[in-house]
Amino acid sequence: MSEERFKNDVEILEFLEQLKERGIQIWKEEEKIRYRVRNSTLDPDILDILKRTKRQILSYFAMIARNTVPLTSIQAAYVVGQKNGCELGNINAHYYIEYKVQALDTKRLEQAINLVIAKNDALRMIVTHQEKASFLDNVPYYSIQVYDVDCEQDKMRMRLERSHHRYNYYKWPMFHFCVGKTRKKEEILHVDFDCIILDAWSAKLMLDEIFRLYSGKNIKFPEFSFKEYMRLRTYETNQEAEEYWKKQAQNMPKYPKLNFQKEFKELQEIKFDRVEYAFTLKETQRLYEKIKTYRFTPAAVISTIFMKTLAQYSEAPAVAVNVTLFNRQPLHEEVNQILGEFTNTAVISYRRGIDSILDTIRMTQNQMWKLVQYRDFDGTDILKMLSEGEPGKAVMPIVFTCMVDGNNSLMEETKSPFREEFAISQTPQVVLDHHVRDDLGYLKVSWDYVTEMLDRREIMEIFDTYVEDIKNFINNDNF
Repeated sequence: MSEERFKNDVEILEFLEQLKERGIQIWKEEEKIRYRVRNSTLDPDILDILKRTKRQILSYFAMIARNTVPLTSIQAAYVVGQKNGCELGNINAHYYIEYKVQALDTKRLEQAINLVIAKNDALRMIVTHQEKASFLDNVPYYSIQVYDVDCEQDKMRMRLERSHHRYNYYKWPMFHFCVGKTRKKEEILHVDFDCIILDAWSAKLMLDEIFRLYSGKNIKFPEFSFKEYMRLRTYETNQEAEEYWKKQAQNMPKYPKLNFQKEFKELQEIKFDRVEYAFTLKETQRLYEKIKTYRFTPAAVISTIFMKTLAQYSEAPAVAVNVTLFNRQPLHEEVNQILGEFTNTAVISYRRGIDSILDTIRMTQNQMWKLVQYRDFDGTDILKMLSEGEPGKAVMPIVFTCMVDGNNSLMEETKSPFREEFAISQTPQVVLDHHVRDDLGYLKVSWDYVTEMLDRREIMEIFDTYVEDIKNFINNDNF
């Protein structure tokens, strides 16, 4: 006779995963549970559980089938990147952030997190063993881990543990919130997640929702979901875009060949570190005013200076970088309010020559207009065109990720009690990832780089040159 043994979908998922690890496969066939055991017979206790919970397990299989959609190309690439066999691989795509908060009310924050989980199916996502995305309906109440911070080393130990955490794609959750309690009542909030569930814009939206709820504000959550979006999105091949990228691939320069310490394929254990710089509010405003005067976009200006700087330290005068695009197809009026992974990628290039910096920025901006025009073209296909038939090769391992609004009306210090103190990311097949943002009320640039590939002193020299080049653009009236 069937009975209720499992309290939620996660308990069933964990039970089935434990069986799988023991070589026991369980599946649904019509309205029956089938099983296959490797090299043994099924334990009577397990058989008894299957009989007693038959109705729950059958309902779980039906729910998973109902909620399953294909992974996006970038999500599939993240799954592959976790495995051995590709350059700069064997790591997950991961983001980690630390905040300082005065007298944090952990229970109130926990309630906010659980409401956001309930309202966003992307936070209930798992990957099936068939490498598809599925979304759990019923997950347990999420409890925040709390620990005591008696000294700086306690915080650093937690940072070390969480900043490069590797999630199991077949288990829930793929995010983590942790609070360090100090004697001074200035708590530390650690947040990390696997990028297979959230892109950078979605992560910002998630944290904004949680922090606003914590502060007592109301949130209007969308009725539309990431699962529905994935079912509605189109995958039609744009012939014009394909011809454009085939032509671009023929003449595309290589990535910047910096003074790498070893060959990509030699790396086994990959660790990232970060260098960053925050411009003042005055510098940020002046930069955006100048950008507006020349009718540029912030992304075009900053990416051009980034590539120009790298080209100075590269073996070749022409370089190309991978550009992150956040591409939400306009399939629903609430599409910009949902959480999920909407990342696509493309490639832009820079050639050192006699053109003025303004002409060079115009060339970059023209390239970026093409990225917008053909934003639905799959970036993984572009990389395949550039890979020259070498699967697993890191063909564009330097990335430019831009999250700027460029609007002076937004250039105000945020009043949130959550003050960001530290962040770092990592991505498979990436040796250097450049992040640009202005959501903190000023422009901030960060480079996440593989420590074994790039010497800290050398990367600081290149980074300092880059920051100085941006300041020269801001302050030089001759541009």
